Amino acid sequence: MNNKPKQLGLNCSIFEHFVTEGRIYVDKTKIIYDLITALDKKHFYFVSRPRRFGKSLFISTLKEIFAGKKELFAEYWIGKNSSYDWRKHPVIHLDFGGIENATAQEFKHNLCLALQKIARQYDCAKLEAISPGSMLNELVEQLEKRAKVVLLVDEYDKPLVDHVDNVSLAEENRKILNSFYTTVKSLESSWRAIFITGVSKFARTSVFSGLNNLKELTFDPVAAELFGYTYAELVTYFLPRIDDLALHLGKTRQETLDSMKIWYDGYRFCDDMQKPQMYSPLSVVASIDNKRLSNYWFNTGSPGFLIALLRLKGISLELRQVIKVSNKSLNAIDISNIPLFALLFQTGYLTIVDYDAQTEVFTLDYPNREVRESFKDYLMQAFAYATPELIEDELSRMRNALVSKDFEQFCNAVKALFASIPHNLHIAREAYYHSLFHFMFDMLSMRPKSEEATRYGESDLVLESADAVIVFEFKYNKSAQEALNQIIEKKYHEKYMYKNKEIVLVGININFKRGAHSSAATVSQQGQLELEWLEKRL
Repeated sequence: MNNKPKQLGLNCSIFEHFVTEGRIYVDKTKIIYDLITALDKKHFYFVSRPRRFGKSLFISTLKEIFAGKKELFAEYWIGKNSSYDWRKHPVIHLDFGGIENATAQEFKHNLCLALQKIARQYDCAKLEAISPGSMLNELVEQLEKRAKVVLLVDEYDKPLVDHVDNVSLAEENRKILNSFYTTVKSLESSWRAIFITGVSKFARTSVFSGLNNLKELTFDPVAAELFGYTYAELVTYFLPRIDDLALHLGKTRQETLDSMKIWYDGYRFCDDMQKPQMYSPLSVVASIDNKRLSNYWFNTGSPGFLIALLRLKGISLELRQVIKVSNKSLNAIDISNIPLFALLFQTGYLTIVDYDAQTEVFTLDYPNREVRESFKDYLMQAFAYATPELIEDELSRMRNALVSKDFEQFCNAVKALFASIPHNLHIAREAYYHSLFHFMFDMLSMRPKSEEATRYGESDLVLESADAVIVFEFKYNKSAQEALNQIIEKKYHEKYMYKNKEIVLVGININFKRGAHSSAATVSQQGQLELEWLEKRL
């Protein structure tokens, strides 16, 4: 009997390796069995989930089940407790994440190569067709002579989301996908099962207009626990490792579990509030492997198109208000007009925290600490057009300057951080810069208070530390003196006088000068952020 502790499954998405290499596999095969043996429906499914949530491992698990490899599942529910027939089916497995799509021609060519490779794996005759759809038709015609065929598609949306900032190219790739799935629909009688996964759910008319028989699982309670880990799964499969982590951190088991919940739990993908929230699987495993509770999402969990889209949409630099969206607006997106909150939900930056069945309105929020921090990092990269290293350096300068109340040094750090903003993305509004400063202070964990109400109005922004209160007023294209005068005249600082702390009033005027040779044609031309400041200490 092999009593060797099982390895973690970090960076592994091949089910067979979990078995042969002795890795911890959180058993989802009962849910899979129910999906692939349901008697009242065809087994044609679509589901979207954020990256690194186990979709590729799910597809790999399906591949081995449909290949009839019962021996791989001896330890798992479907192998021990089910009556599954283990019939061997040919599997067409397409991972669009590995199919290059820099141009529509390249995408079409590489999709054809992927189909040819599958034909060779099954010793089929060489496919003679020249289009992906026709080639698929030819491949299925040969494979179905052996048994009904299974189609598994991972990252179906990558040829689209890779080009959110180039809608014409995304549209060309969409047409190729649409034609391909029209062929899939025409082969309906040949399929044993279809599973299509991705990050984003595009409108059915956009991609799957020809494939109208897919069962949608994205919001279905049936699939609520299919991806990610429940708390019960966490303690069932990882408890000895969590005890090791607790020992390393100098905490109790329960303290460690509580901390892991704050960092990595909180995801919900359906409107049934009774379903358990889910933990990010990548982050759980990475924290156990590294023996450290930290942010693993930022480097591994974000689709590369997110920064491009944040820039394109020009959203506010913070999410401070309760976000409510309709079921309809959250359910699907269109490549030419992507609703930002729907995309942030689908990419895992927002999750469902409440649902009103009467109005069919979801309430969204950050799922956990890890994602909240990651979103701030991505927003700063998107709006500053700066590297993570530069952002970290300048934020550190800002923090030191604010602690020492050196506002000249603070303004210099702000200007350095935003020196790379292209002039055409500059927003000539005071409110934009108010939001910008609030966001920066929030990233510094300084708990800024915006629009604090007083007897005479609302202050722009207040920072409070153990020994001081700093009251800011921002003006755009006016003067620092005017900003400082407004604080004094409207007595924004009076409500803090009783605290027996130093009070500093700071007026900042912001201006943004376009480059000397800027024009509509030179969209990459940088501008220059100018800050003028005045202070008064009480």
